[in-house]
Amino acid sequence: MQKVQWLPKAASIRKRFRSRYLLPLLAITFFAVASFAAAVTVTTTTEQAQAGVYFNVIGGFTAASNGFLVVQATAAASGQPCTWAPAGTCQTALTAGDWYYSVTLTLNAAASVSTTYTLTVQWNTGAGYVTLGSRTVTTLGSITAGQTMTFLLDTAGTTFTAPAGITITVA
Repeated sequence: MQKVQWLPKAASIRKRFRSRYLLPLLAITFFAVASFAAAVTVTTTTEQAQAGVYFNVIGGFTAASNGFLVVQATAAASGQPCTWAPAGTCQTALTAGDWYYSVTLTLNAAASVSTTYTLTVQWNTGAGYVTLGSRTVTTLGSITAGQTMTFLLDTAGTTFTAPAGITITVA
């Protein structure tokens, strides 16, 4: 029977491979196995973006789109022109169940007092741009930069095709 020649080779490898390397190697191996065995949870999120909104706003205001929402309760249209009311609302007639589009205007230092402005929203649902709605507002004799007012425009429908583009004009 032949003598086993691998024992002396193993001893020389063990001398070169110190035991101080063994513990980190075992730890890495353990964590690698544990990470592959761990349960993975996948959740789906829906990201929403409003691409294609074009703002054409004079220097006295900043406009921000608040997007589309569903009307909760029927409401009458605001009288025209609306009077600027800090944190107020100016709206078209709203019908419960319809979708409406919301825009917030913020006054800048360049806004003129006692002046009437018109907010117009046009949208393109695939057949070209058409006017969704328009509201006028008259600023007060005394206004402060930073004040906001929200404008609500009923889409006149309980469903609609997502717009390819929206133009918000304040002049």
